[in-house]
Amino acid sequence: MPSTVFQRAWLTACVAFALAIGAGLRYPGGTPRNPATVGYSMSHNFLSDLGMTVAYNGQPNGLGAAFFVGSLLVLIVGLGSCLFAITRLQLSDAASRRWARAAAACALLACVGFVGVAFTPENRVMSLHVSFTFWAWRFVPLGTGLMALAAFRSTVFPRRIALIWTLVTILLASYVALMTWGPGVATPNGLLIQVLAQKAATVIVVLAVVYLARETGARRVRASI
Repeated sequence: MPSTVFQRAWLTACVAFALAIGAGLRYPGGTPRNPATVGYSMSHNFLSDLGMTVAYNGQPNGLGAAFFVGSLLVLIVGLGSCLFAITRLQLSDAASRRWARAAAACALLACVGFVGVAFTPENRVMSLHVSFTFWAWRFVPLGTGLMALAAFRSTVFPRRIALIWTLVTILLASYVALMTWGPGVATPNGLLIQVLAQKAATVIVVLAVVYLARETGARRVRASI
């Protein structure tokens, strides 16, 4: 039987994905470079564009924005609780406890940052929204890197879990570097690269937490037998 933590992670991903699809279908249109486009563009609209109460084409997007906020909050609460379960198992291991505590602090700060992203629509407070976005994403690879160190020291998880955390950290750190120093959205290619990279990073985070929740649940079940 699948574990409770894995079920929660999988359900969280499915609900968030469904709400994001609803937000995309409700988005009227417009991109940061072209307000005349119709509907949501997977290659030229950021995920945060779904949270605009008024879209780039000037049309209201209240319901779509509500779907986006719901999707993001579901991810924050659902995946955040799964990360807590993963960290709690690491905290039970004296060898990895110090690193797990630091990782939990980073995860909490990242969650706070993404809550800020949810409640600062681009069309109203763009500068604040961008600041929350940048700082939230910067804490993510820092947290996963600390989890990698905790997993390497752990006597609970096999070495492959530490390697997965390391790979995730490298990918997410690369995204943060691209977001910070990569091409800007003022050019067509820059916008395309940044939009696709954001979506890829989001998918990596969700899939990594779902998989690691599965591993965590399996070890909790074994420990209780």
